Amino acid sequence: MAKKEKSKKANTPQQEVGGYLYSQQAETAFMNFLTRMPDLDEVLRKAGVSRHRLSVLMYDDEIYQCVEKRQDKLESSPFRLEPAEGLPAQILQGELKKWWSELVLGTQDARWFGYSVIEAVYTKPENPSLFIEGPNITTFIGWQWLGKKPMQWFEPKNDGRLMLLQNYNDQHRDVECNQQFKHFLTQCKPSFENPYGEALFSRLYWLWFFKNGTTKFWAKFVERFGNPLLVGKSKMIPAMLKTLLNAHASSVASINEGESIEILSAASGGNGGSTAFESFDKKIERNIQKLILGQTLTSGTDGSGSRALGEVHLEVQNNKIDADIRMITSTIQAMLDALCALNGWERHLIIIGDEKSLNAPKADRDVKLKNAGANLTPQYFQREYGLQDGDIAEVQQLPANTQFSALPKRAFSFKAQTNKLSAAQLEVEELTDGQDDLQLLTNEQIKQLAAESETPEALAFNLMQLIPGATQSQFTAHLDQALYAADVLGYAMAKDGQ
Repeated sequence: MAKKEKSKKANTPQQEVGGYLYSQQAETAFMNFLTRMPDLDEVLRKAGVSRHRLSVLMYDDEIYQCVEKRQDKLESSPFRLEPAEGLPAQILQGELKKWWSELVLGTQDARWFGYSVIEAVYTKPENPSLFIEGPNITTFIGWQWLGKKPMQWFEPKNDGRLMLLQNYNDQHRDVECNQQFKHFLTQCKPSFENPYGEALFSRLYWLWFFKNGTTKFWAKFVERFGNPLLVGKSKMIPAMLKTLLNAHASSVASINEGESIEILSAASGGNGGSTAFESFDKKIERNIQKLILGQTLTSGTDGSGSRALGEVHLEVQNNKIDADIRMITSTIQAMLDALCALNGWERHLIIIGDEKSLNAPKADRDVKLKNAGANLTPQYFQREYGLQDGDIAEVQQLPANTQFSALPKRAFSFKAQTNKLSAAQLEVEELTDGQDDLQLLTNEQIKQLAAESETPEALAFNLMQLIPGATQSQFTAHLDQALYAADVLGYAMAKDGQ
């Protein structure tokens, strides 16, 4: 008896300690609950759904199609680095190409769920990554693995911190994540009150809910009214019922005189169930397309579209992609900064999207300005089109008036006589302005050739007589000079009234 009492006394402190520890854990859990930022999304709160559960919306064919269209557009966006030259830039380009899909799609999930977290695992210095270029091998610290982590493991704070919740780490408490090298947070329109961000899928939840519900009702409707309903009139009800069941199986029925069978089907036309369902289903699909893509005519047609309206809708969709690019760029830039810091490289800036593409309306405007006489400088083109130094070669401006050795001490301004010249003559004048000083024949030789030559063929023959020892190339050059000089002399003689 004494041993039992002693045993009870010995166990009493352990129970108290255990109870104290349990109470402490409960208090800690309660404090964590009180200090945890609640999700202020009104749709999710009323629906009783957590954010990560919104992934079930991707099983809807219309939502999946629209999301995939936006994903493919973003994934195919080009990118470049600045500076683009040098070995580090080549290595970073290779790493980005290798993990581009994981980077883009993982960060874009913040658009659908409000926020997303990507974890980076690096190669170790004792087992580094290799960059091979010809016979040269360069070792560096690269990404061993990149991937999106379950969002329910983390909680973003309104001060910018990212917490790994206690249920998903070995410290049994919320731990602040290393956002410089390890975990990278992407948020969609966060605020101080709602650091979880705005989830596009929460806007789609009720559309998906009713679309899914109406599909179930439609399946029951089809099952109910897919086969016509047979109504039989007879005094012998059991026999008639048996006849109707057999008619459904064989589509043939035999009845007695005085009995009748009628067929009842679902109402057709504007008030029919089929029309109502199709109208409701199309309405929901159009709303889904507007929320995800911003429009409808690039995903399908609603029967009222035109090419011009389709182009406008395509521009709206491109604006959506541009918004995604702005959202993900900061996260990818932070991951690049981590790689550069680990390897001791200078910071490289990533630019996503075809920002160097030609702006057609702006280019057309500049062409009109140029034709109107505007002098657009190389600095203008660099500023407006993102060109670099050396991309534009400055045109060497020649003097307006050119002296010709064939006509000593005579200066010609061909622009002064443009109103008297043909289009072909104007072209000759433009060419003369860009010619260097030519070693032509003398005036006496030119006058002799002009007087004795009535046709170009005769001129060529006479010129050959003057230059008998010239090669074919030399003769061609002298012929061009003679024709040019004769043309100039003709202008001069015409001006003097000769």
